[in-house]
Amino acid sequence: MIYKQLTLSLAAALMLALPSVPAHAQDKPGTGLTVCLSLDKVNAFREGQLNLWRQAAEELGIKLVEQVAGEDAQRQSSQVDTCIAQGVSGIISIPWDNQAVLQDIERAHAASIPFVTVDQAPADMSTVDAHIGGNPTADGLAAGKRLVALVGDKPTKVVNLQGALNAVNGQERDAGFREAIKGHDNIKIVADVPTEWRPEPALAGMENALQAHPDIGAVYAATDGLLPPIFSALEKAKRLAKVGDPNHVIVLSIDGDPQGCKAMTEGWADAGYATPIAEMTRNSLQVIIDLAKDKKKIEDKDKVQLLAGVEYTKDNLAETGGKVWGCAK
Repeated sequence: MIYKQLTLSLAAALMLALPSVPAHAQDKPGTGLTVCLSLDKVNAFREGQLNLWRQAAEELGIKLVEQVAGEDAQRQSSQVDTCIAQGVSGIISIPWDNQAVLQDIERAHAASIPFVTVDQAPADMSTVDAHIGGNPTADGLAAGKRLVALVGDKPTKVVNLQGALNAVNGQERDAGFREAIKGHDNIKIVADVPTEWRPEPALAGMENALQAHPDIGAVYAATDGLLPPIFSALEKAKRLAKVGDPNHVIVLSIDGDPQGCKAMTEGWADAGYATPIAEMTRNSLQVIIDLAKDKKKIEDKDKVQLLAGVEYTKDNLAETGGKVWGCAK
């Protein structure tokens, strides 16, 4: 099965090179700091982030305490409490529940511990010391504009594989895409599929959409993790074809993980939007250094950093590949 070939070893995503570290530990800006890293779950994207956090922490001289909540807000809160009890220098969280994390932030601040969120924002951004993430609206807009450019005036039916619609990334990647295609009446979304970032509903949604609309012309996926079920469904419907083939179905997706990079280089996908996770991870650690060690005040304008993804295609990978974390060799 062709789609199975797109699933790569995570090890391939964990080899991004960062600048060499200082020769002496005392020269590192974060020496003496211990940072609690609270992840919501583990998947290919999180593995890539985690490796980059480890590399940045090594370069900066920071000790990481790694916690994984396993998609459980209560467990994540308990793990945060453990970090607070240990007296860590700062907490960096990818929250599983954007409401529940507000209490985690409050308890950390009561203990005078800085709290930074990454990738997934808390329900109230004013509560956190800083938030660093992608720019989901910009990424959705870019994907929609790319679709408009690719199809021109051709009538095109679209399957929209949404992320989790209770999370900002899911909401805004969807909203940005819709905004970009608004007013282009030749482009019609014939199936909205809420996937919760999971492949199973994506596969079912794709198969149902292809049965109802065999002439599907494009698929927009809120995350690269949905690419395998997309290609599986297209293959089953005898619609899987490479870019340039008359039978090709346009595929656009966000993240820039190994699956996305491979789909692009092999010609199955048309464009991807790579989240700049190397910058996100390093910046989050630098914020803790600024707050906990250097006692700097973060200006309001700098508290929220939203970093737009890098558009990459097979044709521009020579220029963009170094910014696509999933393409790292």
